[in-house]
Amino acid sequence: MKKLLLIILLCLSFLFLFSCSDECTHRHMTKKSFAADCDTEGYTLNECADCDFSFKSEIVAPTGHDLKSAVTPPSCEKEGFTEYTCECGFSYKSDHIAPTNHTLSAAKTEPTCTKNGFTRYTCECGYTYDSDITAPLGHALSAEKHTPTCTQMGYTKYSCVKCQDSYTADYLLPLGHTFRDTLYYPTFESTGYTKRKCDCGYQYVCDHVMSSDIYKGAYLDSATPLAKGVDVSKWNEEINWSELASLGIDFVIIKAGSTKSGLDPKFEANYSGAKAAGLDVGAYFYTYALTSEEARADAELCATWLQGKQFEYPVYFDLEDPSLEHLSPEFLTEMCGVFIGTMQSKGYFCGLYINRDWLEDNVLTEKVTTYFDVWYARWTLSGEPEWKDSFGSKTGLWQYTDSGRLGSHTLPFDLNVAYKDYPSIMKEFGLNGFEKTKTA
Repeated sequence: MKKLLLIILLCLSFLFLFSCSDECTHRHMTKKSFAADCDTEGYTLNECADCDFSFKSEIVAPTGHDLKSAVTPPSCEKEGFTEYTCECGFSYKSDHIAPTNHTLSAAKTEPTCTKNGFTRYTCECGYTYDSDITAPLGHALSAEKHTPTCTQMGYTKYSCVKCQDSYTADYLLPLGHTFRDTLYYPTFESTGYTKRKCDCGYQYVCDHVMSSDIYKGAYLDSATPLAKGVDVSKWNEEINWSELASLGIDFVIIKAGSTKSGLDPKFEANYSGAKAAGLDVGAYFYTYALTSEEARADAELCATWLQGKQFEYPVYFDLEDPSLEHLSPEFLTEMCGVFIGTMQSKGYFCGLYINRDWLEDNVLTEKVTTYFDVWYARWTLSGEPEWKDSFGSKTGLWQYTDSGRLGSHTLPFDLNVAYKDYPSIMKEFGLNGFEKTKTA
């Protein structure tokens, strides 16, 4: 080695001497050292400061790579190897090992109603794929019908017995309410109305009728007679109703009965005969009641007799029997209210039959004429309807004589005139067995 270096130096010196020119003596030489690395030699660079002359000296061989190894084991899809790396950046791979391939496990998923079935193969490395795919089974549906209600739609709910999925279809419109109407009639002291109720529970109140719309008391706006009539009972015996109609009789007030004697034996025949002759009909009940309870019982009894019939004129509470004269005006007025109010609550236009003396002395006159429709009995000496009395403006019906002679009838009649259009009232508000034509 030393001999080789010596030979190199001699050659370099020879070249130096030979290349020298007379122009540069290379007296000003500089040195720059370069260290050896892994694959490059180290040396000293000699350079002339006066010209371009230079040469290398003190040459050192490369140090060679200082390699470190890193082993990468093989995976399912990639080969394994050992990588050798030097700090200088040089590296290479060797010791290659083939991939190990996937180690697969199988998991089977059964098909559902809407999704495929399949087998999923999975390796621990994360690789996966599906195979053995089968079609969905489809739903197995059961139907649950929901019938429509008054306010809600009907529909059928279809549910799968396997997967519990569901949907609704086959919609039906709501049925709407089916109302049953209960009519609460006005009385002289309460408002009437109709309660409409459906079987579903929904209800509302409508068609309010103020008591004052119907029962205006005894006071009148005018004293013009509108109709002529008679009142009858069993004491009138047989009646030629067609003859009465031909004589200008418009209406008849028929005795229904009394507390003591019960139903008047001529009531049914008189009602049928008058209706057949085209006469308007009213009724009256003769009372012997001594208490409010008895007056209410009278009303209940009277209502059973009138049931199923129609009356264009009022039903009257006949207050005149001498057995009641000892009762106080306050109590008799209260008893009138019990009978009349009970009948009104059952849908009857009910008034009070009373004569002049009883109206002045036996009841509270102002209260009676204010709250009750009055059939007033005051007989004139002439037997004609002379409008002179102070109570003339306080009666809807006036019985002005008990001695009326009509046609071929041998027995006299009680004669009356009406100052209210009672038939229109009954039909307008649906009273006395008529269907209501007015909705409030």
